[in-house]
Amino acid sequence: MPTLKDIVARIETVANIKKVTNAMQLVAAAKLTRAQERAQALRPYAQELDGILGTLAGLTGDVEGETPMTMSFFEDEPELEVIRESLFGETNAERPALVVITSDRGLCGSFNANLTRAAYAFMKKHPRTRLITLGKKAFTYFKMMKVKPEFHREGISDKLDIGEIREITGRLIQLYVKGEVDSIFIVYAKFRKGTLSDVTTQQFLPIPPVEGAEGGDVYILEPSRDQVFETLIPLYATTAIFSAFADSFASEYGARMSAMQQATKNAEELVDHLTITRNRMRQAAITKELAEIVGGAEALK
Repeated sequence: MPTLKDIVARIETVANIKKVTNAMQLVAAAKLTRAQERAQALRPYAQELDGILGTLAGLTGDVEGETPMTMSFFEDEPELEVIRESLFGETNAERPALVVITSDRGLCGSFNANLTRAAYAFMKKHPRTRLITLGKKAFTYFKMMKVKPEFHREGISDKLDIGEIREITGRLIQLYVKGEVDSIFIVYAKFRKGTLSDVTTQQFLPIPPVEGAEGGDVYILEPSRDQVFETLIPLYATTAIFSAFADSFASEYGARMSAMQQATKNAEELVDHLTITRNRMRQAAITKELAEIVGGAEALK
């Protein structure tokens, strides 16, 4: 049974933990505000770009044959050559690549567990999946599951450096263009608001057509169809990865703020409980001493 001294020491320890969790909650709240503004500001642009490419994906059927095009993501490497029509359409995902975006750190509740669980379910459904992990927690989880990723990256800045995003995008495009996979999907946390987010599995490549594209918006492509595609497709790819990271960071900070808020509340409740226990033990000790004094006085009579 713990002594009074043990209880007092534990109260001090829990109080210190409460200070830490409260500070982490405030930091996460500040980061959430910035990340939320960025994710929400980017979303209309990304959605419009998705719509344009999705509509053009539905219109590629009016072009006969194969149209070669080039894309560039790296300054010090040659341009990627690809058949444009191969970038559009539906997929059976027989040899997919799966990109899993998680955080590098924990203390954010079930945020990472939900993402890795969704990724693992996808891989069970598609046994020939090739894995790409972006975030330390995804790498650690799949290492435990004895799954080696195609490539891994961690330490990605929440400031979202465009050069770093383009490099990751280029690696993914290369994997697809070289025919090593027939499709690419992304598992990430799509930010909603506050501390709410949804685990989302999104098709990245090939670009799926939007419904009704054949009879939908009509675009006048200038200066030429080829130049428009060569500009839009790398922009779409980079924006899709950038948007996924923006949503992921906002969702992570929302989850961390919520987890630290709950931890702070739990610490407060534990301190209150321990304080009551301490007071009862003090009262019992005082009562015992008084009883001994009274008993000693009676014995002297």
